[in-house]
Amino acid sequence: MSTAERVRERIENAPVRSFIQIADLAGPRRAVECELSRLVAKGDVARVRRGLYWKGPRTPVGVPLPRAFDVGMEVAGPGAGPAGATAAAYLGLTTQVPAIETIAVPGRVPSPVDSVRFVGRSIERRVLGLEATEIAVLELLREGPTAIETPWSDFTEAVARLIRDALVRPNLISQQLTHERHIAARQRWSDLH
Repeated sequence: MSTAERVRERIENAPVRSFIQIADLAGPRRAVECELSRLVAKGDVARVRRGLYWKGPRTPVGVPLPRAFDVGMEVAGPGAGPAGATAAAYLGLTTQVPAIETIAVPGRVPSPVDSVRFVGRSIERRVLGLEATEIAVLELLREGPTAIETPWSDFTEAVARLIRDALVRPNLISQQLTHERHIAARQRWSDLH
């Protein structure tokens, strides 16, 4: 099987609305890039940025690009999650849609992405395996009541609901906060318990 055939098979088998990293495709890099270029021209995938492609739903005008938030999360990798107004929107605590998505990244901040701002945070978030919802909670603990449109009690209720639904692991939030230099975040978390 040629490199082009392997790339086409991988793309065909990939679920709709998924990212494809060029590094994950077998074969000589140049051959992989050539086949991906052909697939972009055919409208089977869309190029998001160097080394990153998107298999979205096919439309008469091609493949629509993913949301900026989704691209930012894919680029940021494990342990990343929404921050600032993006975190408030993610948890449903604001009706505003941020013009620029903010993603908290564990460790080194990646190169820029259109409509996304990355902020660096503790690498322990990746080590602990924190999920996006847990990151959103941590980030709002850092931001405090001014980050949301509703009363702070709505945040408290949202966190209780997320814990009950097993979407937030309080022991990991507590563990992460031991590495957090933001004293107010630790105090706000303590007040929730």
